[in-house]
Amino acid sequence: MATSVKSSEIFGAEVQYFRLDPRHWERVIGQLAGAGLRNLSTYIQWGTHMVGPPDKDHPAGHFDFEGKTDPRLNLVRFLDLVREAGLLLNFRCGPFCCNEAVYGGQPQFLICGDHDWMVWNHKNEPTQGYWIPRKEGLQPSYLHPHYLHLCRHWISAVDEIILPRLRSKGGIIDMINLDNEISYIVRDGFLDSDYNPVNVRPGGFWHQFLTEKYGTAAQLPYATRYGNMDEVPAPRSVPEDMSGDVARHLDWVEFKEWVMCRFITEIRGMHVANGVEDVIFMTNFNPHLPEGVPTRMPSFEKAVKGNGRGIVGYDFYRGTFLSWSGYSSMARVLKLMNASLDYTWSAEFMAGTWNKALSARVSDDHMRFMARCALAQGCKSIAWFMFHDRMIWGDAPVSSHGHARPSLEVLRETKALCTETIPHWDTLVPQDDCAVVYDIAAHRHASVGDPAPCNDSVLHVGAPLVDGVKAGEGSREYTGIFRLVEAGGCQAGAVDIVARPERLDAYRLVFLPGGALVSAAAAQKLATWVRGGGALVVSGPWPKRDESGAAVSFLDMADPGEGEHRVGQGCIIRCGWLAEADPEEESLELIDKVQQWLAAKVGPAHVRIAPVARPSWDDWKSGGGVDNAGTKGGDELDRVQHFEEPRILASAVLQEGGGFPVVFVLNHYPEAVEFTLTFKTVRNGELRDLDSGAVIPIRNGTCVVDVDRKAGAVYGLEKA
Repeated sequence: MATSVKSSEIFGAEVQYFRLDPRHWERVIGQLAGAGLRNLSTYIQWGTHMVGPPDKDHPAGHFDFEGKTDPRLNLVRFLDLVREAGLLLNFRCGPFCCNEAVYGGQPQFLICGDHDWMVWNHKNEPTQGYWIPRKEGLQPSYLHPHYLHLCRHWISAVDEIILPRLRSKGGIIDMINLDNEISYIVRDGFLDSDYNPVNVRPGGFWHQFLTEKYGTAAQLPYATRYGNMDEVPAPRSVPEDMSGDVARHLDWVEFKEWVMCRFITEIRGMHVANGVEDVIFMTNFNPHLPEGVPTRMPSFEKAVKGNGRGIVGYDFYRGTFLSWSGYSSMARVLKLMNASLDYTWSAEFMAGTWNKALSARVSDDHMRFMARCALAQGCKSIAWFMFHDRMIWGDAPVSSHGHARPSLEVLRETKALCTETIPHWDTLVPQDDCAVVYDIAAHRHASVGDPAPCNDSVLHVGAPLVDGVKAGEGSREYTGIFRLVEAGGCQAGAVDIVARPERLDAYRLVFLPGGALVSAAAAQKLATWVRGGGALVVSGPWPKRDESGAAVSFLDMADPGEGEHRVGQGCIIRCGWLAEADPEEESLELIDKVQQWLAAKVGPAHVRIAPVARPSWDDWKSGGGVDNAGTKGGDELDRVQHFEEPRILASAVLQEGGGFPVVFVLNHYPEAVEFTLTFKTVRNGELRDLDSGAVIPIRNGTCVVDVDRKAGAVYGLEKA
């Protein structure tokens, strides 16, 4: 982990002073400190603290940070209480906060202001802003000079609070959030944003981006030739087929990333200009499919760091019962973060749910399981969201008055596990058996046609085509291969082939998800790796173009057809689509085929997991105690169904580095199960349960562990 960040100082939770009665501030803060957490995060909302309208001398409005107009706005007193509790603080001052707040925490005069400074869609209409909980408002265009001018005044106001309280000056503020879940307020579909004239007029940011990337109009790999860069129009439609103009469409997706990174850089620069330095700047993302488009994490890590320190977090919201699909999605994102970033963490990790009137409580078992699933896949620290109940949020670890709930113990034990029980936590690294290539070109193709990338439960598969391949097919293959490997009892990591190509060299077997496109840099690196001895599985279509749309002779050959083909010291394994099926419907034949490739090209897994016996259970066919006709009573056997699951819905992850190895065992079945663990390099030894202290012997490379339903066990590994 190439960062100076200490996870022990990042573990924390969100406390929102302005949504609590000030009488309870001290108690809530005390509960957080008492749980052993070190970092309290809190939004500081522009619109909340604005108590007077803007004027000539105060363009961003008049502010109350001392509770003169409302005791809930006494930020100064709240920060004093945080200091007295011995905590650090993540100061989350936007300018956008989201947070289920009116206008996302921004002031009404801004969000309902002049359309000229708002995001425009392809029809030159203002784009809908954050409409929770009020159905009005628009989204400011990130780089519009008027918006930046107002942001500068807001940042200057909060920096007066921040400066004397920086940790480097003996204070508590160690982190500052640069915006929040930046993504055009989820309106980041291809045609949704951002056609504001500040971007697309001659000489606007669109043309600045193209000039930075290509130099001159003569270098543009577009279907239409242009004499001057300022003549290049932004795409305003999604074609059925973009084979003849690939680069222009992918560039518009990349441009969104460029704009957002530049905005983050601008906000960071505002703080620095006010003297706010020697602090960890951070930003965070909400889920997207495919992940990283248009919010490609390495680009944002560079933006938040500048010349100093910075980290990028991901926000995980997985409901009140973690499904196999939900786990797989979270694990896949964490694997990409491990492959792409210097530090992997969750900036918002669901604790409670978006409701007050709950039909069932959010269990501490669920929160513990979700946390251990994340830790197993390399998440180094967690900021739980929320720590307390508030408007439209219930079953948090403490009440709005500070009453402790059972899930508070989950926060306490999770932090203790990673900082006391495992003192070398920051040096541990998950050990993967193979890897899946993450190539940004294929995922940008998916994004071109996706009308709602922020809907992470639905991946668009359809137009536009490239050489007959639908947008999204390659991304679907990417997401599914991880599940195929894990459903066979092994672990696949990710390789960000463009951002961190050197990490490819750690693997002997790698999957390249099928698609029409392969980045030129990826093609070159993969060719070198294969010829040097690597085994590359290429599923689906054989890539024919690079990100510019130019024809590419991948590995200097035409599609060799199904089967294994020698290339230098390595080989290509060609096959059709592997991962078209939905979660828990993966083909048993394909799972077995993947395991055969692993056995032949890699050998034994670091640790392989399999149930001792096929898991089975009985449950109601349709709802508790209700038969298929929806009536009570009747023969019980008519209302009960027997289930068996032949796939391995369990995970064993070995982490090594620094001190004793750690093994996470995750049971995703709805039933307690005994599992056999088979180790690659451990002949004899023992597993020590880090919760109970129980010792499980390892003999002849195997042992049996018993794990409850939807639960995660953590073991220290000792070799004989």
